[in-house]
Amino acid sequence: MTIKKKLDDYRFNLRRKQSWKYTAILAFFFLGFLSLLTSKFYIHTDDRLYHTKTFEPISTAGTGNITLEERVYYPIAHALDMVVKIDQGEDENLSFSAMEKANPNVKLPVKVVYEDEGYYVVRVNNLSPHWEALAFDLYQEEEENETVNVEDMTSHYSTDTAEKEDSQSFLTTLYSDQTKTKQGKGKSLQQKQDYSLLVNALEKKTVKKKMQNYEKAIALEAKQNRQTQQEMNDLQRDMKYQVDEEKADTESKIALKKDRIQSSDETIELYKTEQKSLQEKLKMLNEKEQDLVMK
Repeated sequence: MTIKKKLDDYRFNLRRKQSWKYTAILAFFFLGFLSLLTSKFYIHTDDRLYHTKTFEPISTAGTGNITLEERVYYPIAHALDMVVKIDQGEDENLSFSAMEKANPNVKLPVKVVYEDEGYYVVRVNNLSPHWEALAFDLYQEEEENETVNVEDMTSHYSTDTAEKEDSQSFLTTLYSDQTKTKQGKGKSLQQKQDYSLLVNALEKKTVKKKMQNYEKAIALEAKQNRQTQQEMNDLQRDMKYQVDEEKADTESKIALKKDRIQSSDETIELYKTEQKSLQEKLKMLNEKEQDLVMK
């Protein structure tokens, strides 16, 4: 009797242990499923925000290149100033619009505060304190040809039926990430002179960069010329030990290298001419800066 009771107790305890295992497994799956549903409340996920780099030209159809030269956010004024350069031959009648990620259904007020020789300083106002990201669209205003409604002229004997319709052509979008955008002090620039100095400084920076690029290009051409000249000297030295047929082939190679050196010399002269033009441009920009400061 005692042995049977012990056996029953053992079976009962065994079943109880197995039931705890099943309970633990079910609880584990339940907690895992619950954590998956609620993970968005305590796990921070970073959405990829685009951020257009400055001084990198963006090619657009019809208007040339568009470059974001500067971007400064002024928290006190809730405003973002963007300096955009348009490489174009004539005025393209540009227009702008902007919206932030925090309020994607609201178009923000946009105002061109300064414009000079392809540079546009555009201010975006009424930004939220945590706007996160900004999409800044550029458009080209296009005027369609005037059309005359002949039937209206015939029936009403009026010549005032000419209509002009305006349309917009999308050019590109410039993106700004709030965490990567430079912050300015105060309420942004206020006077036209300040914007003139800003644009003048950016233009000077561009001119200096071009001058450096030409300097590097000239040095590279000169290095290649020296290498080509050395190869040509080696070929001329080898001709002393060649038969007539080999000499003819070597002379042909030497002629090609002479042409290459001549072409490179012409390229160097062209680069030097561009450098002189840029030096004159830099001189004028320095004089303009002095005049602006004296005002």
